[in-house]
Amino acid sequence: MNFIRSLRQLQPFRSLSQVFTQSNVIVTPKLNLSTTQGKLVNLSSINNMSSIKKNVDFDGLLEAQNDKNILIIDVREQSEIDETGKLPGSIHIPMANVSSQLQINNDDFQKKYQTSKPTKQTKIVLSCRSGMRSGKVQEELQKLGYENAYNYTGGWSEWESKQKS
Repeated sequence: MNFIRSLRQLQPFRSLSQVFTQSNVIVTPKLNLSTTQGKLVNLSSINNMSSIKKNVDFDGLLEAQNDKNILIIDVREQSEIDETGKLPGSIHIPMANVSSQLQINNDDFQKKYQTSKPTKQTKIVLSCRSGMRSGKVQEELQKLGYENAYNYTGGWSEWESKQKS
């Protein structure tokens, strides 16, 4: 008898579950984990730590262009570079090749790009036409351990318009 009563009590939850399933709604509870020091840590922040967006605006790009310790990579396609040129002070590596090129040996990178291969600690500013593709490359690099990868969100479009004004 208690078993049947328990099933009746669960019935509303079963239908609620079906509604969520039929509506393709995923409910993710917010979990807080306690550390040994008694501080609360939000689990979602742990999962997202590798994809923290670090952005650079136009002024930040100008500073990067004057800092020899910062590598600027233009990730647009070769046809775009041929049409417009690349950002001053940058090297060109197409979006699809950035991850693989950062894994070649130091000497080959130096020969190909006339600059030192970045370490995982090197500040890297990525740029494309409008900041979208460079944002995707930024995520890839962060997954590879390049935590100082920055996205120039204005891209070539903003840089070019600021040069004309």
